Amino acid sequence: MPTRFESLLTALLHTGLLTIPLLTYTTVNDFQQPWLILVFLATINTLILLGTWWPRLDLIWISLILVSFIGSCYVSTPLNQTLSLTWANRFIAKLSQQTSAFQASRSTQMMPVLLSMVLIMALVIALTLLTVRWQQPFLSILISVGYLLAVAIFATRNEVLPLTGVSALTGLLLVVHYQSRWTWTNLIYVSLLLVIVGAGATVNTWGQQPLKRLAQQTLTWRNTLSSRGFYNFLEKSAAAKKTGFSEDTATLGGSIQDDNQVAFRVIASQSHYWRVDTRDTYSGQGWEVEKDTQIKRKPTWTSSGYTQSPTAATQTVQLTFPKTMTYVPISYGQTTWRVSQAQQKRHGIGYASQRGRLYVNLGKTPLTKITYQLQTQQYTAAQLKAATGDPNAELDDSYTTLPDELPKRVKTLSQKLTQTAPTQYAKVQALMTYLKQDNRFEYTKIDTPTTPKGRDYVDYFLFTSRRGYCDNFSTSLVVMLRELNIPARWAQGFNGGTRGQATKSGRYHYSILNSNAHSWAEVYFAGIGWVPFDPTPGYQNPGVKKNAAKATTNQDNRAFSTSSSSTSSSFSSQSSVASSHQSASESTHTTTQKAPQTLPRWLWSVLLISLLICGLVSGWLARYRLWLVLITWRIRRHWRTTTTQYQQLQHWFERQYPRQPSTTLTNYATQVEAHWPQLAGQFSVVTQQVLQQSFGQTPVTTLSANLLALIQTLQKNPKPIAP
Repeated sequence: MPTRFESLLTALLHTGLLTIPLLTYTTVNDFQQPWLILVFLATINTLILLGTWWPRLDLIWISLILVSFIGSCYVSTPLNQTLSLTWANRFIAKLSQQTSAFQASRSTQMMPVLLSMVLIMALVIALTLLTVRWQQPFLSILISVGYLLAVAIFATRNEVLPLTGVSALTGLLLVVHYQSRWTWTNLIYVSLLLVIVGAGATVNTWGQQPLKRLAQQTLTWRNTLSSRGFYNFLEKSAAAKKTGFSEDTATLGGSIQDDNQVAFRVIASQSHYWRVDTRDTYSGQGWEVEKDTQIKRKPTWTSSGYTQSPTAATQTVQLTFPKTMTYVPISYGQTTWRVSQAQQKRHGIGYASQRGRLYVNLGKTPLTKITYQLQTQQYTAAQLKAATGDPNAELDDSYTTLPDELPKRVKTLSQKLTQTAPTQYAKVQALMTYLKQDNRFEYTKIDTPTTPKGRDYVDYFLFTSRRGYCDNFSTSLVVMLRELNIPARWAQGFNGGTRGQATKSGRYHYSILNSNAHSWAEVYFAGIGWVPFDPTPGYQNPGVKKNAAKATTNQDNRAFSTSSSSTSSSFSSQSSVASSHQSASESTHTTTQKAPQTLPRWLWSVLLISLLICGLVSGWLARYRLWLVLITWRIRRHWRTTTTQYQQLQHWFERQYPRQPSTTLTNYATQVEAHWPQLAGQFSVVTQQVLQQSFGQTPVTTLSANLLALIQTLQKNPKPIAP
């Protein structure tokens, strides 16, 4: 039985152990009230610690834990109600709705914040009971370390310090837990575990130079392997390609693996889609680039593309590239980028108006840092609904062209899905709803099959595999729209990435990874221009603002400007906001809302399974304690006779120390006290009183009190001790 000091130390260490991964969790999932979960964690550890010290007041502690749970739920989600039954009914209804929607979804969309918060709080209670009350810290350690390692691997966050802190707290917690039976073998094993965890978490820090030297020393040998085709063999044998922006989009499909290297970094006031390029020629296997693409070394006035003049406030955006890039990712809106002729000569700035792509580093001097001014786009759903003009009158037919070999059933499906849609916008929304919400489609990267030879990429996805990622969904939307003679094109680029610390000016640091690559569709509306639509399940559309100010149809003035030490002069280029903004490839964001930066859906499954296992393990480990609580409750409420409660207590002992058929109750009581010396004769006294009362003598008035005193002794230390 741990002393109060040991229990206090365990509770403090456990609070720190869970605080570290919870801080990461609330950051990754962009919790609006991260302090709430931390306060709840401290409260639960305190209440369970007090319950460990004074187990006789368990009903009070359980009630306070329940009150803390309900109070935290209310503070996080008040639903414009006072704390009442009305709020409780609405809260449960909302939680049930989110749970059902999440279970029904087969995509990798983010678990709703409310649902995840409730699960996290339940997990905190279970883990604290295991660690503080029942002295079983191993599941808390496993979940804390495992979660941080998963975040470091899949979310590419630097978790060196958190893992170091968790490792240190783990060591201290194990020392406290095993202090009475600590051996040098235990110390060696724990030290080895901490070294392995620490080395794995910090390999990118201490291992850079050794790995670099190893690469230099093996250069000749690796060149020999390369000349013999070894690396080509590995590449062809690989299970999946890597995510990231690619110039080669001629053949789409097949599984891909996340590449979590940084593509570029951003300092901006909010998250955006970062559009890079568009494609307009669908081949049946992917998207091809027109060979006659004209790249102007210095962007001049153009009249193509988005024709709306944004009215939003100007914000500053700064891009930093870790290596030389040939593209500039720009969010949807009017962008101003100042560049001097000297900078143009050194860096080389180009613009392809028909693709809406901005090129950089066409010169001799690499440019790795760019600052520009942005006004986000402004238009409403009502304006899109009202755009009833013929969009093809403003464009050539390249945006409605499809291969002759495309199966007719794609057009049949497109017409069927939109037969009741009265406007172009309604048709787009109907197809979007089908791709995003039909449960037959499954969002997956690893399990996406390669398109068989002789099959059309879109037809195979829509009617056979129904498994894919953003390229499958976005290409399908573009092709289905073209079947309806609605001009559309395919866009690619990046989503908003992971938000980091805030700057003094109120902006935020964003890390855009190769795994944030994404693709979506752009649809042309007469009088408005190219508007982005994202059909990938689990992602939000980057375009429409329901409450945006009324948009105008003036042409969009666009000027580009780069920051450099030279004196700069501005020049303008009027081009499409959609043209000038670059498309994306694999995760999505709206222009006003940060896209969900979440872990893969399977990690949430791990969380649910861990919670279930934790509950089962907690119940199993606490089965004898819960049994004692039940007997106490029955005695105090005079549930049946006192003799019946004694029999329940006798069964409690027999489950742990079986009674032989020939052993009398008196002798068995003596044997029990030999294994539970902390009883100090209490069980023998109670046994004699039960026998006295059972054989018809006068009732023993002190039997109930003696039973309760015996149970209280067991609650303090229920473990048997061998004589």
